[in-house]
Amino acid sequence: MDATTSPAVAIAVAQTLELIDRGGQGEGSRLPGERALAESIGVSRTTIRAALQRLEEDGVIEGHPQRGWYVRRHESVSDRSSELESFSEVARARGFTPTSDILTATTRRASIDEAESLDLPPAAPVIELTRLRRVDGIPICIDRTVMVESACAGVLEADLVTGSLYEELQSRCGVAITRSASTLQARAATESEARLLDLSTGDPVLEIATKSSAGGSIVLVSDVVYRGDSYRFQAELHRSRPF
Repeated sequence: MDATTSPAVAIAVAQTLELIDRGGQGEGSRLPGERALAESIGVSRTTIRAALQRLEEDGVIEGHPQRGWYVRRHESVSDRSSELESFSEVARARGFTPTSDILTATTRRASIDEAESLDLPPAAPVIELTRLRRVDGIPICIDRTVMVESACAGVLEADLVTGSLYEELQSRCGVAITRSASTLQARAATESEARLLDLSTGDPVLEIATKSSAGGSIVLVSDVVYRGDSYRFQAELHRSRPF
């Protein structure tokens, strides 16, 4: 018997549909993480995953790697890949627990490149935060973020071991990140990166350099190095007119 057609999965499918209807979740809205769904319905994560796959096959929902499950948009899904979410939000959406090892949290003077990227005077004060990001205890990436000190000073008082940087910036500093621009590059892990990420030197990693803005001004730049086996990039593109 196909796992997606078993009686337990059929019941989970019906209950998930009822949850979507009862919760008034419209097209494009994100479902709770798999763990939360399984607990609310009272089934195993294996069963809820099979139910979600069945609903995806039926065109009711759609899954996005690293981001979770969404009620399918029928008119357009072209803007889905542009939604800005933090590492913590993505992990929680999939039912996982994000944590961080704080490697560096200090205020220092900006380098010339950092000052140019953040539109600051040379040697202006910045905050450097370097974290080893984990999901359910597994090391996933090394995140080095440099922030404008005058806008983000309060974040040094936050609990960033279990908390989200974006959430803490908004609640403590009134800085709401609304836009990010990133570049991606595949390369080999250095010796220090391999040690932190439980890899061998030379194993593949994906480096993502990002500039993030709040209120139209760039307030932080980050360089995140992911394990090659822990990150999948997915984009949804559309053409406004034919050739």
